[in-house]
Amino acid sequence: MSRPSPVPPARQRPAEARRAAAEAARHWRARRAAVCALALAAGWTFLSGARGPGDTLAAELRAAGAAVRDLGWNRPLDHVQETVAALFAGNPIDVDVSQFPARVVVTLRALDRSTCLSTASAARRIEGSVVIELRGFASPSACGERNDMAWVILP
Repeated sequence: MSRPSPVPPARQRPAEARRAAAEAARHWRARRAAVCALALAAGWTFLSGARGPGDTLAAELRAAGAAVRDLGWNRPLDHVQETVAALFAGNPIDVDVSQFPARVVVTLRALDRSTCLSTASAARRIEGSVVIELRGFASPSACGERNDMAWVILP
């Protein structure tokens, strides 16, 4: 003798209805996963694109180091100075090329305190095929309201 089903036969779903419900649930999970992945990608893009002034200046210093390294030792000094200065958009800058090709000194003028603090931590010393080193500003207390910060580029 067979056991009676807990659900009366009139209320049981046919196999097609169960498959359709399973398919709808699968699509819903897939949409939810896609939305989560899109939100993660958008958040990652936003966070990686939001760089502080210290990171921006560190990137500009790396570019200046690469430019100094790639310039020939026999380049005219005014060409070297113009090439390096062009890499620092929007910042008052002095470029001392009097000791080129041994060293170039880049001085950023009138940086505010928050930029000084973030730049001093992000770009104190950059090592690679070119060494770029900050002169002074050994502690956060060295940053004032307006700061002239100098880096030595040693190709």
